[in-house]
Order: sequence, then C-alpha cells, then structure tokens
Amino acid sequence: MIRGIRAFLLFSVALILVFLAFRWGGWLRVWEVKISPTRYVAVEKLTGKILGANILRLNLEPLYREIYGDPRVLGISTRVNFFLGRVEIEVKERFPLVAVQLSTGETVWVDREGVILAPAEEARVVAQAKGTQVGEEVVEAALRWERLPRALRERYPVLDVSGEEARAPGRPTLLFGTICQVPNKLSILTKLWREGLLEGYELVDLRSGDVVILKRSR
Repeated sequence: MIRGIRAFLLFSVALILVFLAFRWGGWLRVWEVKISPTRYVAVEKLTGKILGANILRLNLEPLYREIYGDPRVLGISTRVNFFLGRVEIEVKERFPLVAVQLSTGETVWVDREGVILAPAEEARVVAQAKGTQVGEEVVEAALRWERLPRALRERYPVLDVSGEEARAPGRPTLLFGTICQVPNKLSILTKLWREGLLEGYELVDLRSGDVVILKRSR
C-alpha cells in the first residue's frame, strides 16, 4: 500500500516537472505562423508577435484586440497545432461593394454596411462620412443609382446625398428628398425619362409622395 502511494506521488511529481519543463522551457515553441491572405492587415506585424513564443503560454487576446481595432475586419478564426508548433490565423475582411466620393473630395470603396475600405478612382455618388463609414442608406442609394439605364446614368453622372436632401445636378436638376427616399424615386425617374417627360424642364421635384412637380425653363 505504502509503495503504491509512493509510486503514485513520484509519478505525479514527474508529470508536474514535465509539464513545467514544457511550459516554461524552450521546447514547445511556435515555429510556423500561417495567415490567410489579407488586403488590410499587415501579415508581418502579426507573425512577429507570435513566432518563437511558447505554445503552451500563447496569449492571442492582445493580437485579437489589435486586429479588431481595424473596422475593415469582420472576424478571426485561429487553429493551433501543438505537435507541429504551428498557428494558423484566418482574417475575414469586408468586401468592397460600391465607390463613394466623400464630401472632403476623397473617393473610397465601402462595403454593404458603409465601412470605408480603400481608395477608389471614381464614384458617382457624393456623401458625407460619419467617422470611418457612411450610412447604409447611402450604400443602398448608390447601388440603385448604378442600376439606372446607361443613357440616364450618362445624363446624370453624379448623385449628391452629402446634404440633408438628395439631388442630382443636370438639366433638369432632380430633387429626391431624404436619402432613404432615393431608391423608391428612381423608378419614377426612369419612367419619366422613358416617356420623354424630362425634356424642356429646369427642375424635377420628386420629394412629395407620388406627386411630381415639373418646373419649366424660362
């Protein structure tokens, strides 16, 4: 009985020593870091914080906080292979959906939620940014504006939603009301254009319900 207890104690101490040796020693290190291709996150910056660290004492929380600090990141998934000393990190980033010109003059790509992602070359919608994004209603208006018939898009190259009301400069000038009204008003605009009712007017006011106010040129 006593020998059995002694053997158990010795075995337990040996396990503890082995665990401490691996946890605090230099054997179980991170030898390889694999990160999925990213557009916005610096891969070198991530690998430098992990490579060579003890895999049993690996703390990824600071790394997560740093990555999530970029609004262009949607999510992170991590896999740790203790036997190979490998850490695999997949960073899911937002997808550019439509280009928007900010009221500051900068042209950028935004995603479905309006988060600003990267510089763009040209845009057909002018909007005002709120911090690092534009409103989702701006994105919806921009998408619907891009779906207009080609000839109508060429006639009205810019939709300005940077103010309290949306408008499109041109001949005639178009008034849509608040930004959220734009998608519903574009079908009316397309119908007016196809029936030739935009000709000879200086201004088309689409702000009041289903009523269209046409102001003739002087």
